[in-house]
Amino acid sequence: MMNSLLALFIALFAYSEPKRMKIISVVMSLRETLGVLSGEPYPEKKIESMLSTPGLGPIPGKPTGFLMSAIEEIKKEVETGAEQRGLLFRVYGTEEGPVVSLPTDFLFEPGSAEVSQKGEKIISILAKYISAVQANIVVEGHTDDIPITSPTFPSNWELSAARAAAVARLLEKYGVPHERISVVGYADTKPVVPNISPENRMRNRRVEIKLKEIPR
Repeated sequence: MMNSLLALFIALFAYSEPKRMKIISVVMSLRETLGVLSGEPYPEKKIESMLSTPGLGPIPGKPTGFLMSAIEEIKKEVETGAEQRGLLFRVYGTEEGPVVSLPTDFLFEPGSAEVSQKGEKIISILAKYISAVQANIVVEGHTDDIPITSPTFPSNWELSAARAAAVARLLEKYGVPHERISVVGYADTKPVVPNISPENRMRNRRVEIKLKEIPR
């Protein structure tokens, strides 16, 4: 569980040379502090390879000041919101880069594309980290298979795209350069699990933030 979180933030800041030492400190404290994030296992050898990258040096001590405050803020928001409702973030690695999967039941009201107050806090904290990374950001919206029909959203295509755009706007608001962000809505075409139960549908309702290295 924690290995995926560790891999994510190491991968994020591997793109930003001047900040590597500082960020690995944040990673280690996040690993100890946030016991509520879950995700697919990330290969141990990849983590070891990242940690042993020339130039990284030894892992420094725990962060202090505003960094620890940010960690505690994330922990508080997750514990009082997502965890109590059975909604956990999923963090995993791909060949293209790390991915953060956010449950839309935590970010939005049913049928809405307006990010909740707690959801905005989480996105604002994530944006602080993402804005320091030299990577392209793809924000994907996903729904379950239950159709929606409303004046605002004629189908799940519009809903998924609008939710992804709402998250993208907040990332930009909190410091991620807009020229690095792209948005796509997939409706119910890319479920992570079959839509055969309320629990599975809840997992499929998500926004994923994918980080991809900028071609050189």
